[in-house]
Amino acid sequence: MHSILPHTPTKRLNDCASYCLCLCLGLLLHSVTNAQPPEIEAQSSTASASAQSSAASSEAPLYESRALRDKSLIAKAAGEQAQWLDTEYGKLLVFYRPTEAKRTRGVLVLFHAAEDPQRWPPILENLRANLPRYGWETLAVTLPGQYPASVPQRPSSSSISSTAATVPPNAEAVSAEATSASSVTTSEPSTQSSSTASSIVPRDTLIQAYVAATFEFLQKKGQFNAVLLVDNSSANPVLTQLLSQIKENTRDPATIDGPIQALVITNLQSQEPLTTSELAAIFSNKQLPVLDVFFNPDDLEQIKARDLHKATAMRLKLNSYLQASLDNQPKIVETDPRSFLAARVRGFMQRHASGTEVKGSGEANDNTVSP
Repeated sequence: MHSILPHTPTKRLNDCASYCLCLCLGLLLHSVTNAQPPEIEAQSSTASASAQSSAASSEAPLYESRALRDKSLIAKAAGEQAQWLDTEYGKLLVFYRPTEAKRTRGVLVLFHAAEDPQRWPPILENLRANLPRYGWETLAVTLPGQYPASVPQRPSSSSISSTAATVPPNAEAVSAEATSASSVTTSEPSTQSSSTASSIVPRDTLIQAYVAATFEFLQKKGQFNAVLLVDNSSANPVLTQLLSQIKENTRDPATIDGPIQALVITNLQSQEPLTTSELAAIFSNKQLPVLDVFFNPDDLEQIKARDLHKATAMRLKLNSYLQASLDNQPKIVETDPRSFLAARVRGFMQRHASGTEVKGSGEANDNTVSP
């Protein structure tokens, strides 16, 4: 009989060798897996970012344009003063400020060619914000400019995907800020915006639609005693629609039978002077009182424009034409309730349009000056 004891150590050695071999193979496989090239990791992260951006771009944008987003944010900041008016070419953002006095004398409607409400001149903002203290409501309407600024195109989804791998370090903060801004949904229009329509509709056509919507809004408010303030670049297209509605009032020449009781022209765009034919159309109704305001220093060009305005008004025999130059007055700031311009405009309205045709006010004949 042979003994099996001498074979036992050899078997144990074989088992140990097999275990060590398996352990080495496992360590080798683990090291190969962890040694993946960085290019592969970058490609995988880029693919993930591209997939996320593609998914985001496939969603419908919250706003139709950047201009509409900006106006929606401005409307939220303005609170109850911001009003969206319906026009046949989309929504129109206006700013209505009701009276802050016991007596409502009328409303000053301000038209200015500034597509962005934030770019309104301080002199107009001063009137808009401070006249309600003296019983004059204000309604500010922005008009498309004569030469609208070009708007940069929105990036396509393909361009976003191609640049996903080169996002700057602060992109997350910028993206978060933009996301929070675009999340504003209060007071925003639900249909086509005026900024979108302005790129395909002629300027004069848009202005006529805006004027119609503005005075329809005032009629719904029961406010029929309106004074119009308009800059020189927009005076002719704005008044084209309104002057045709004014009828001669033979019973009371001091009261205009029409949508406006008086006119204030702000000559802010010196690069767009009014021509003789345009002035003749603006001054076509001799009963309409006019305050013609110039703001720049009296250089040769402005002196020529002032003389032309006055000569045309005299030739057409306007009953009341006043011309004012504010170049030597202190600088107007938005928060000054006693600015020279506000006092001059208020005095003009008080004399020519105060308290007439205010529906339901019961104070049509009250001509006392508010404190």
